[in-house]
Amino acid sequence: MVSADPRQSGHRALRTLALINQGAGAAARSDDIDKLVRDGFAKRGIDADVKLVSGRQIGEIAQRFVAERPRSGDRRVLVVGGGDGTLGSAASALAGTKVALGVLPLGTLNHFAKDLGLPIELDAAMDAIAANNPVTVDVAEVNGRVFLNNSSIGIYPFFVAKRSAEQRRSGLGKLSAMGPALARTFRFASWQAVHIAAQGERKRLRTPCVFVGNNFYDLADLGRRKNLSSKELCVYVVKQQSWFGLVLIPLKIAFGLIDSARDVELFRTKTLEITSHRTTMLVSLDGEAVHMKMPLKFRIRPAALRVLSPGPSGRSVTSPAGANW
Repeated sequence: MVSADPRQSGHRALRTLALINQGAGAAARSDDIDKLVRDGFAKRGIDADVKLVSGRQIGEIAQRFVAERPRSGDRRVLVVGGGDGTLGSAASALAGTKVALGVLPLGTLNHFAKDLGLPIELDAAMDAIAANNPVTVDVAEVNGRVFLNNSSIGIYPFFVAKRSAEQRRSGLGKLSAMGPALARTFRFASWQAVHIAAQGERKRLRTPCVFVGNNFYDLADLGRRKNLSSKELCVYVVKQQSWFGLVLIPLKIAFGLIDSARDVELFRTKTLEITSHRTTMLVSLDGEAVHMKMPLKFRIRPAALRVLSPGPSGRSVTSPAGANW
């Protein structure tokens, strides 16, 4: 059990800033999520500075928090409440520093928390943060932008942009907006000719989508990751096929029927460069679509992020790395 006395629990020199995305799914459904989090940490002996902010403020506030000069003996934790895109914004500031990330999974899907084995229920998530057991995980980045889960080009970022537009237009939630967004995606999306370069090799491919994961995604297991410390990028290039075949790919993944020889091409590498005739491209980063200048330069950053978890302190989340391309 976590002690409620900060003198016994060791949180006396622990400075905790908690940023909650007011637009996150769980936060939007609660009128007093900030009070709930503040009181929850207080019961666990943590005097947290809790702020309810917009998603676009998360990265900027996180950068200022990291830039502060700590007092002697101080330890700092940035707790972030939101979905994967919100966590990715904070991770961009925290990667490569000693400031640990505490996760309150308040988003719709919460892939990062699930893949890392973090609790999804709010009280259990606060228990994990209060336990103060940091583990190190890899992050990936493209053109200097960090992502925790995956990035892609092609039909997926197009779908993400259409889903966001549908949410703004109709006021629907993320899941409800998926149907109209998918219909528009398959109506207007197109094939792309790209060059993919990694570790001295270069290939020209025509594809509707290139998926780049932070560590290996197993398509036979609903696209989940078993570890986040294998020090590699996982690159899936969807092979050229009929639109009907393309529509079937999500169903094949869901039922474990993906055919690696016919449907996708897999590369496992530490660095990746994507070029095309375009000067900019729409790119998804942890479920958010942004325009980026070409070329797209991806890399893995091993053990760059400290995350608080219920597990043993100081460990890495590891498993044997796969073969490189």
